[in-house]
Amino acid sequence: MLEDQLVLRKLISRQASFFSRYEVAIDEFSDPAEALRSIGENRYDLIVTDIGMPGMNGIDFIKHVALLGYRSALLIISGYDGKTLNTISEMAGSLGIGSTRFLSKPYSAEAFLAALNGIFSDLERAYQVQQLEVESFFADICAGEFKLELEPILRLPDLSPVGFGVAALIRPQGRVEWGAGLFNVLAQRKGVSALVLEELVARMARLWSGLRQQGLGEDCGFNARIDTSCLESEHVFDHCHALLQQFGAPSRLLGFELADGLGPQSPALAFENVAKIKYLGFRLIADAFGSGSLTQSNMLKLPFDHVNIPRQTLQWIRGMLGADPQALRFLRIYGLAPGAITASGIDEEDSVALAKDLGCPCVRGAYVALPLRENELSDYLRQSRQAATAEGSAE
Repeated sequence: MLEDQLVLRKLISRQASFFSRYEVAIDEFSDPAEALRSIGENRYDLIVTDIGMPGMNGIDFIKHVALLGYRSALLIISGYDGKTLNTISEMAGSLGIGSTRFLSKPYSAEAFLAALNGIFSDLERAYQVQQLEVESFFADICAGEFKLELEPILRLPDLSPVGFGVAALIRPQGRVEWGAGLFNVLAQRKGVSALVLEELVARMARLWSGLRQQGLGEDCGFNARIDTSCLESEHVFDHCHALLQQFGAPSRLLGFELADGLGPQSPALAFENVAKIKYLGFRLIADAFGSGSLTQSNMLKLPFDHVNIPRQTLQWIRGMLGADPQALRFLRIYGLAPGAITASGIDEEDSVALAKDLGCPCVRGAYVALPLRENELSDYLRQSRQAATAEGSAE
């Protein structure tokens, strides 16, 4: 931990020592050069640093840290504004540091512990993916040796389910989150991401068909994140469309969540596949608005139907526009309908209030609904229907 003020160093160390999820050992430094020497000699899971320091500013310190080959996690604590700290955090990520978070001073102990919790969760996910053997993983998926973990997407204010997003794949060897870390590993083998996506789509179509036979969830869709590797694969969305047709499932059942930006250097096939997603009747969703790599040009030009907005972006919007239920109306410039918004990462009670303040029609996150296994889906939908019926009767 690098902090030039003794009182703050001791306070941060004391707060971190209360983080009982892991045993914590902390080295403290006030001199950036001394901290860099220690980083070069030791294996640290997390570096905590200030930005405004004498001798070497935090920006240069982070650049030197990356040059040393450090790739684990970084927590930036500074008195600079959130936008500046986010820019520095993005810089750190671009330099190869896997997990970056920031806090603006003054901050609460709860905010500090929440940042640590997020970092340790990132480290756990990264470790799981690093241990992944692509051949074994691919063999399990093709053999059907996996279950889907699904995150409910709920309507505000009644929290009734409107869909489910793929959160993870559960294999006999353990859970693997369906996201950027896994995509990066699968990208080592050309075309594997697309083939795995097709297996997921087949499983989702089968699930939908089973639910329909029970009279459940016909109005609920399924969302799955995709990356540029999927967009750069031939015929993947044609195959997905054919898989849905086998089960009599409508194309609108499926939404593809894209957080990766496309630019002039992107291959023509990527743009062709975006157009094909729309042509075939699937939903295209802008994921991680404000924190992914989608540019404003992407938002204006690509035919998105829906947008997922992370809690952090919602906090910034409320800070700029206030607690206004019409605050998100600016999204209409991207061709999005007023109801085409989901607040994501709703993991705390105040996040629900935040989503309501800004008029988000839908939410997803651990606070409103925990992820569930695919075999729990029918019971979940049945219970949700019973709860809605009981509430209607009470009124």
